[in-house]
Amino acid sequence: MILFGSGGFAVPSFSAVATDPRFEIVAVVTAPPREAGRRGSPRPTPVDAWASDRDLPILHIERVREAHALAQITPINAEAALLADFGQIIPMTLLSHYRCGIINLHPSLLPRHRGASPIPATILAGDLETGVTTILMDQGVDTGPVLAVQRLPLNATVAAPQLERELAELAADGVSDTLATWIHGGGESHPQATVGVTQTHRITREDGRIGALTPKERALRMWRAYQPWPGIWIEWPRIGNRIRLDVVGDAEHAAALPPGSLTVRDKRLLLLLPGGALELERVTPANGRSMTGAEFARGRQADLETRGRIAE
Repeated sequence: MILFGSGGFAVPSFSAVATDPRFEIVAVVTAPPREAGRRGSPRPTPVDAWASDRDLPILHIERVREAHALAQITPINAEAALLADFGQIIPMTLLSHYRCGIINLHPSLLPRHRGASPIPATILAGDLETGVTTILMDQGVDTGPVLAVQRLPLNATVAAPQLERELAELAADGVSDTLATWIHGGGESHPQATVGVTQTHRITREDGRIGALTPKERALRMWRAYQPWPGIWIEWPRIGNRIRLDVVGDAEHAAALPPGSLTVRDKRLLLLLPGGALELERVTPANGRSMTGAEFARGRQADLETRGRIAE
């Protein structure tokens, strides 16, 4: 068995397979260490760190589709491959290389939320249920036939990091048996449904922007979906820079102010949006430190009263 993965979602499942005597891990393919921040030293991926702790053979592959990368991977003999949280497109050379194919663990109920960001998309959509779909990879993006589905009711207040952990543990519960059954010829695959297909995109920093007309419920979902990156932020023309919203909460308000207004009520900094208000419990101004909403408002009361509206 060869493992392809980089992110933390993969680690519990890889651990389950590595400790199962039915499998032998012959190699782990992961992204190279990358610098953390402007001056940070290169940091290994979670999968890299996990594999290093277990003295497993590791291949650091920047782009798996390149010829020199394939030349490192294809000589390694394996009946099957397991892929999770890898973040790269797999070429046909590899898809057809293993006798039992490449099995992918995808953290959504396919065909819903195919693509690069299924966990944030699940939260943003307000889904009541999510899960992990195990598929046999083909040339499409998360379009392969289904080997197994595990379901998870969705807590309406869950944030992306917690949901990722829950789905990672859910995937680990069933991965070994699914793999063993498939490799030994006892499993069945089923085509994905042709209805209910949605496609996610790779998240950018701009996705975290809250505008004056962003509905309150959407803003709350964004805050939960975009942790830890890109977070959510606003632009207040008065100070000419972005303000990151570190901690927000739902708030009631009766202020007769237009959507997008920043105001202080009972020593709480509120952002009024269509459908309600957010309490800005902690914020970080650009090039500043994290502070409470009350600290931010202190000394800016006049500006909030006269020009306290964020950009649309």
